[in-house]
Amino acid sequence: MPDAAFERRFGAALLGLEPVADATLARALAIHRNTAFKAAEEALADNYPVLRGLCGDEAFAACAHAFVLARPPAEPRLCFYGAGLPAFVANWPPFQNTPWLADVCELERLAVEALFAADAIALDGAAVAARLDPDRALTLHPAVRFARFASPAGSIWLAHQDEAPEGALEAIAWRPEAVVVTRPGDSLMVEPLDPAAAALLEACVAGASLRTIAAASWVGDDVATAFSALITAGAFA
Repeated sequence: MPDAAFERRFGAALLGLEPVADATLARALAIHRNTAFKAAEEALADNYPVLRGLCGDEAFAACAHAFVLARPPAEPRLCFYGAGLPAFVANWPPFQNTPWLADVCELERLAVEALFAADAIALDGAAVAARLDPDRALTLHPAVRFARFASPAGSIWLAHQDEAPEGALEAIAWRPEAVVVTRPGDSLMVEPLDPAAAALLEACVAGASLRTIAAASWVGDDVATAFSALITAGAFA
């Protein structure tokens, strides 16, 4: 049977939290610790490339190192590492004057979650027309992630993608944004939403039926356009 007390002591020694009397063992643990921490920091750089681009390599490396020290990986799949980084960035003193960095970091986390979410067939327009029950709630695609940000986090993310047009970053209007992250097919999609689409998606998240949504006071004439946009984005299963 595993010795839980030994594992805790070994883990503390590996993280440098407990002194090791044997000099040879201490050197071996230090080498292993440095290698493991370096791998974790590189995983953060891979998982949060836009944040890294915004704050620069040096500042990102310092933040990543501090995060790894505070919250080392708890599982071997480093593609999932960094779930707590948005909150860490929001409270890290060097970034206190740039609160929008935490928004972009949170959006990148949602993108990671969407990328590795379960597969499902996205609802298309033909299926809607053929058999959609207006009294049933729509089922969100497993990859869908939705958030409201105080900054234009979605536009910032899009401006840092390879396919972004020249001058996209300078053209951003600085205002709050609602953003949906989806994965229709195998492609990740990040899309800022207009107020009607954002409200419609929130209603769907809350379990409202299409009949209830259509009768809501905020819908106006935008419900068809908003619904079409979300269908196109692959938001429903």
